[in-house]
Amino acid sequence: MSLEKVEGYSNLRKDVANGGVINVDKKSFESYKTQRLFALQKSEETKQTVSSVTKLETEINNIKCDMQDIKMMLQSLLEKGK
Repeated sequence: MSLEKVEGYSNLRKDVANGGVINVDKKSFESYKTQRLFALQKSEETKQTVSSVTKLETEINNIKCDMQDIKMMLQSLLEKGK
């Protein structure tokens, strides 16, 4: 693999065989990988948070329905007691 310098960019090389451009700056590549990992972790945390909120919303709605059922039963008992 023969690499030529890319004019105006000290960290880029062009592969003569296939025309691909390669970044040879290892420090910036490591920085990119770290940032990407952080972004993926953040994305996963967001997905988990959304999932938790959805579960809580479902549970709250179930409790509301249960409370409505209890209210209706109590009203029914009060009606029968009159």
